[in-house]
Amino acid sequence: MQMKVIYQTPVPEVPLKPLLTEISISEAVAPVTEEEKTLLAEETLQAWEKMRKGSKRLMQMYRVRACGYCPEVHVGPSGHKAQNCGAHKHQQRNGQHGWQSAVLDDLIPPRYVWHVPGVVGLPLRRELRNFYGQAPAVVEICIQAGAAVPDQYKSTMRLDIRIPSSVKEAEMAV
Repeated sequence: MQMKVIYQTPVPEVPLKPLLTEISISEAVAPVTEEEKTLLAEETLQAWEKMRKGSKRLMQMYRVRACGYCPEVHVGPSGHKAQNCGAHKHQQRNGQHGWQSAVLDDLIPPRYVWHVPGVVGLPLRRELRNFYGQAPAVVEICIQAGAAVPDQYKSTMRLDIRIPSSVKEAEMAV
């Protein structure tokens, strides 16, 4: 008589929780006091900078290449030729990617927004855009929440420039 052995995989008692879950709107709690808001903004800026520095270090360890014509990024020994470039075909490239060494902004492209120091609630004027600064959206929202401006963004935000009150005054300054 033959004996059958049945192997069963053990069933976990607690279901596995996914690593990344999205918080629903009902679970999210907004900061109540100005202190909490400023603390959250500072923590967010620190996390942003930590993520950028860590990514830069990893890019030094592993070969990261970006296409010069489309937004595709490739991590590994060499760029592939299996898929045509998403940019418009050019005769000299024949639809192939133009691989080049990637920079951090290829991996984590920042979304830049206008920064207008000292002007709250007024609409931006196209004629005065040379006086406005720019910052990544994450940095701008943290600064508006009360975080201190990081040194590496002070120059792009144009904190030392006064916005003219009119186009005529701007023309006189230029």
